Amino acid sequence: MSIQQLAKDLGLSISTVSRALNGYSDVSEATRERVAARAAALNYTPHPGARSLKSGKSYAVGVILPANEVTGGFMDPMYSSLLGGVSRGLKAGGYNLVVSTNGGVSVPAELELYDQFLRAKWFDGYIVVRTRIQDPRITTLMKHQVPFVTYGRTETEGNGYWVDTDNEQAFFLATQRQIAFGHRNIALLNGPEEFMFAALREKGYTRAMNSAGLRPAPHQVLHGSLTEKAGYDLTEKLIASDKPPTALLCATDAMAIGAIAACRNHGLLVGQQISVVGYGNSDAGQFCVPQLTTIAHDLQNNGLHLAELLLTRLRGETPARSHFLETVQVIDRSSDGPRT
Repeated sequence: MSIQQLAKDLGLSISTVSRALNGYSDVSEATRERVAARAAALNYTPHPGARSLKSGKSYAVGVILPANEVTGGFMDPMYSSLLGGVSRGLKAGGYNLVVSTNGGVSVPAELELYDQFLRAKWFDGYIVVRTRIQDPRITTLMKHQVPFVTYGRTETEGNGYWVDTDNEQAFFLATQRQIAFGHRNIALLNGPEEFMFAALREKGYTRAMNSAGLRPAPHQVLHGSLTEKAGYDLTEKLIASDKPPTALLCATDAMAIGAIAACRNHGLLVGQQISVVGYGNSDAGQFCVPQLTTIAHDLQNNGLHLAELLLTRLRGETPARSHFLETVQVIDRSSDGPRT
């Protein structure tokens, strides 16, 4: 079916149908919904080549995911949920999501990939994930005047449109929980220092410790990759120290699962002799032994908000709000508990 046939079926002009399908605000919401419903009922799909030739747009949004430095694969399974929400939101606005990985972890390699995509005009807009405190990707996108939004905040000038989970509050709550259990020697197994989420999580941890009159020692805050192996190795280092911690707060569930393995290796009963807390509420955390206490956040909703912000920018409009800070909650399971 062509757009001409769809317009005739609806009794609308081709221009109105086209603008309704692309989510333009000068078409009423009722008309947009009516057009979308009829298009779905008739299995109408706009021809991407024809649309691109006519408009000069790709109707595609790009996201480059961080890669594991060892395997080259995507680093964190949480992106499947996040990007599921993004894709669903973009599709409603007539755009497709295209996902790539930089194949490594170096900043120059990632910037080179951005440069290739920008020069070829592959995408009408971008979603930037895992933001750095100072992020050259944002500077590059600003230079090219391409619409973008970020998953995470940054101190780089120009990052005006973002969605983030409340990382500071997450680790404030997790630390407070351990303090309430009677723990005083609490360690933080954090992500790489250059990432904004790591800085915010350390800020929440430090705020909770200070509010209880505790001063974390430098050796209690360690940084590493967001993997099981990093969690295992960092925990081994902490257990071997002069004053091993009685509670471990981990930047991801994967790190926490590695930490649990290291604790077991030393004969420690997790949840009794030592507390371990993760972040992300992954499926793996529900099935490890003991079940992992973790921090949950709504990734699908985060993804929908990213799509909402970017679609507004792609239409050349000013969003009603420029950012979304999503709430978090502690999922109470059995990997942490009172100090014994």
